[in-house]
Amino acid sequence: MVPKKIKIMPVIIRNIFEDYVKERFDLEDCIAVNNGSSAIIAALWSMDLKSDDEVITTPFTFISTVTSIIVSGAKPVFVDINEDDHLINADLIEAAITPKTKAIMPVHLFGQVCEMEKINQIAKKHNLVVIEDTSQSFGAEQNGKLAGMLSDVGTFSFQKTKNINTFEGGMICIPKNSKLDAPKIRAICNQGQTSKYHHEYLGFNFRLAEPLCLMAYSQMKLHMTGIKSELGLRGPKDGHYPYVVYDQPAIKKLGITGDCPIAEAKAKFINENYFKSEKV
Repeated sequence: MVPKKIKIMPVIIRNIFEDYVKERFDLEDCIAVNNGSSAIIAALWSMDLKSDDEVITTPFTFISTVTSIIVSGAKPVFVDINEDDHLINADLIEAAITPKTKAIMPVHLFGQVCEMEKINQIAKKHNLVVIEDTSQSFGAEQNGKLAGMLSDVGTFSFQKTKNINTFEGGMICIPKNSKLDAPKIRAICNQGQTSKYHHEYLGFNFRLAEPLCLMAYSQMKLHMTGIKSELGLRGPKDGHYPYVVYDQPAIKKLGITGDCPIAEAKAKFINENYFKSEKV
């Protein structure tokens, strides 16, 4: 007699990692994704942005911050940076808000955190969503809370140059008080599915591969002190960033412009003193 097969549903490493982050940092949800760009795109897509909608951000960042806004159907609006820390100048944000503005996207750079209390106050006043690009500041804190968990949603990169890396990867962290729809963002990251073969939204496979989830989980669980010790090791002297985003040919072709003299001056100085062009 052939014994009955016992069906055992394997525990998925991705679920273990996501649940660990969610519980450790008391989040509404954590979604492991294949890169930081996908994280931003999924958050923006959940907002159903229109072609004339605007998202305020900084021009002193990697281009994917801005291309994610464009791919999501909105228009980036650039606000200049601070002289001392290269972060978006929160005092200039409100002047850039128009009736078309839907979100503010501060970018935490070089292990530093933007003035989130001020930015959140502005967003609350104008009923805007705040999306933190936290690719370069995982583990940094402000007022006892981690960067990327200080607003409506935080996006992270686990690319090989980051202080937590899986060679490629990222995650989305959605706090409990978020204005965004966490289940919708999760669905968008899984081909728009809300249940098997039921596609409620347009989406893609943004999921992080299982072996990479294991890498992220082990680093975060065992080496958080080491992760924090590496904050800010990358900076302007490493050649980041030699051009403001709106001076990139791909952005110029779209007719997108900016007027941020401090960011332009900082980028020019980096270009002339630290940046070395190389093939990618």
